[in-house]
Amino acid sequence: MTKETAQATAPTLRLTDIRKSFGPVHALKSISLEINRGEVIGLIGENGAGKSTLLKILTGIYQPDAGKIEVNGKSVKFRGPRDSSAAGIGVVHQEQSLFTNLSVAENIAISSGTGHRTGTRFGFYNWGQLNRSAAETLNIIGSKLNPKTRVGDLSFVDRQMVEIARAIRVDAGKDGSPLVILDEPTSLLERGETEVLEREIRKLKAFGSVIFVSHRLDEIIRNCDRILVMRNGELVADRVTSTVTEDELFKLMVGHASHASKKSRTSIDSSATPVLEVSRLSLKGKYSDISIAAHAGRITAIVGTSGSGREELSRAIFGAEKFDSGSIALNGSKVRGWRIPKAVSKGVGYVPSERKVEGMVGGYSAAENIVLTHPGKAAVGPIVLPWKRNKIAQEWFTTLDVRPNDIALELDRFSGGNQQKVVMAKWLNDPNLRVLVLDHPLRGLDPGAAETVNEQIKKACDKGAAVILLADTLEEALEMGDEILVMRDGAVTGHYDMNVDNPSTLDLLERMV
Repeated sequence: MTKETAQATAPTLRLTDIRKSFGPVHALKSISLEINRGEVIGLIGENGAGKSTLLKILTGIYQPDAGKIEVNGKSVKFRGPRDSSAAGIGVVHQEQSLFTNLSVAENIAISSGTGHRTGTRFGFYNWGQLNRSAAETLNIIGSKLNPKTRVGDLSFVDRQMVEIARAIRVDAGKDGSPLVILDEPTSLLERGETEVLEREIRKLKAFGSVIFVSHRLDEIIRNCDRILVMRNGELVADRVTSTVTEDELFKLMVGHASHASKKSRTSIDSSATPVLEVSRLSLKGKYSDISIAAHAGRITAIVGTSGSGREELSRAIFGAEKFDSGSIALNGSKVRGWRIPKAVSKGVGYVPSERKVEGMVGGYSAAENIVLTHPGKAAVGPIVLPWKRNKIAQEWFTTLDVRPNDIALELDRFSGGNQQKVVMAKWLNDPNLRVLVLDHPLRGLDPGAAETVNEQIKKACDKGAAVILLADTLEEALEMGDEILVMRDGAVTGHYDMNVDNPSTLDLLERMV
């Protein structure tokens, strides 16, 4: 067999005994795997299992302490992302990295460096060649986007298509097969957008291989040929998709079967005053005439597509955005001058969808974040006592199984799922919590972390809080909600009391779109 033939039949990726440590922490322990041409491989594991470290090694951000990497039959060493891209590896990150003020073609070209492939020469664009080259790349993934369109004018799912086009714009070499890494590509998408993206993922198999990272086990099973499971820095399972179930994958990921308990439905006491009452709330261009009566111990789930107005409504309830008309009342008393400080003082908490931007202070320690809004027992007057703060933080770390178990570590150094646990603890630490507004609280969480967060939501209800939940999925709304509101184009199009109604996902979808 010639060298060229061997290269053409070699796996797209082969890792042998890859190891990586950060001080005493062994992030990767002897990882060995192969990904064949035309395969979609699912990569799953809890937050902190080592997935991010592995992906950073594949993309040249980290260098392994030991082990061998082969791409398309060639042994490679990545000193940085350019080396990874040159070897034929492209990545689509969960958080988009596009330049919204540039065109589709310009964004695709940026991933390719300089030269004739990008339509640039001596720093100047050849616009005709630039657009033709981008159109060819978009055509490969079946996208009909106009290369001249400004990225800022695209929908989120179309921007994901541009990200994928950038990722495949890598040089796999003659007879090589590109490897596209999709890191949580659907976590910020609505249901309909997810279906579009999943079709494109399946098309990628025609010309390359895919590593598909997701916490949603149902979509992993739906889209992948094989599934690799990581736990505590090790590869603990390599399964053909047709041979496993979601329950089995959960157990492989976390080391035990699911302990999730079904939330008992809480009925409304007709004589009780709602904890939160929203009356005919309106904001021009966003939502109109919205009324909600949220009772103690109950979860009001709100579902709707992007643009339904539910995100803006949730922010208004927390005082983060103004509204034009209508009123908000707590325990029967209308509130005036409703802004965040007053909401917090009245026992209203809010977990935003963008936790890194709005939900945490990354440069502060986890302990500092937990007592940030409600110092409680950690303070004497205006002074927070470090030993008391640390005691409270450690209790929450134990309750929520935050990893690593280091309350002094800056919060931006934790994985996304563990950051979310700390953000939740910040509001659960309020002894007078009345209303908890949750905007996609499970976004980016692995199944084990999601189970922990859901259990804490139920406990908040048990203590008398009313919960407003913007669910990640319709299934989540049906499982957790005591009542479900459906929104479309800023209006309520459906209302279900789960004690008497039994809507299906199709019932909800019909009122959403």
